[in-house]
Amino acid sequence: PQVGFAGIGMPWKVERALKAAGCELVDFANFPDHFAYDEGTLKMLAERAEQFGAGLVTTEKDWVRLPPAWRERIHAWPVRAVFEDEAVLERMLAPFA
Repeated sequence: PQVGFAGIGMPWKVERALKAAGCELVDFANFPDHFAYDEGTLKMLAERAEQFGAGLVTTEKDWVRLPPAWRERIHAWPVRAVFEDEAVLERMLAPFA
């Protein structure tokens, strides 16, 4: 079991994706984009996870902004973009290269 959290533009998408990937998500906390996680917030999340006997999981984007001591306690979930036709993407981006 995991308690998830994310501070991105649409955190509900992370929640939905974790569930779709098979994560046993027992709770999820939404935060504003680029949220600065302070000690109080992180302790609240850890207490919530303890209530459920769960771990903590967040996106890599959020994980890198955590204090180093907290990174050891929280799993970073990688998010990757996959395109059906990468050649189309490359053509679209070519003028900006």
